[in-house]
Amino acid sequence: MDNVIKFKPKDIVLKELECSIDKESTKKMLAFKYFNNDFNALTIFLSKHKTSEVQHINYIEPKRQLEFSF
Repeated sequence: MDNVIKFKPKDIVLKELECSIDKESTKKMLAFKYFNNDFNALTIFLSKHKTSEVQHINYIEPKRQLEFSF
């Protein structure tokens, strides 16, 4: 039985990680699903394939609008 999974350049592992919201739990799920629960193998795979991390922007609270009394 061949347990080797061959990946394509932009494969499902990277797509699932990029589309996820909770990155840590998704990494655990991907390690279990594709890397025989080897989290280190997943980390090595991700370090070889640069993943685009979502950058969180700190939104600035808008100042109160100036209201005129007539």
